[in-house]
Amino acid sequence: MKVELSTNGTSWTDITPLIAWQGLTFSLNSIDAPDAGRDMSGLMHRGMIAIKEKMNIQTVQLTRAQVSSLFQFFERDAFWVRVNPYPNTNASKTLHVYTNNVKTTYVIHRQSGEDLQSLSFPLIEL
Repeated sequence: MKVELSTNGTSWTDITPLIAWQGLTFSLNSIDAPDAGRDMSGLMHRGMIAIKEKMNIQTVQLTRAQVSSLFQFFERDAFWVRVNPYPNTNASKTLHVYTNNVKTTYVIHRQSGEDLQSLSFPLIEL
């Protein structure tokens, strides 16, 4: 599997080597109408209006330069992700996404005198 990010949908950065073992998960999230919920009898009224895809990524330990290269995407309102093959279709899939709640974990040891860190973040379809 290959995972790439792009700010413009044409020039791609391969982030596959930065993803930890079992560090990529996929989910489908339904978006319900504003009036969705249970009525007084307990019956659920969903009114689903869309299904959006979401990927959660956990990285390996990264250098400052690698973290900086990822933040060029995170500091935008939205960007592109391309996954090949995408699990549900077994074909290449490109999504326009945003991220939020980027978490950083600093590791205790150092490599070549540099602190290492790992990131976890969602990629959520617009």
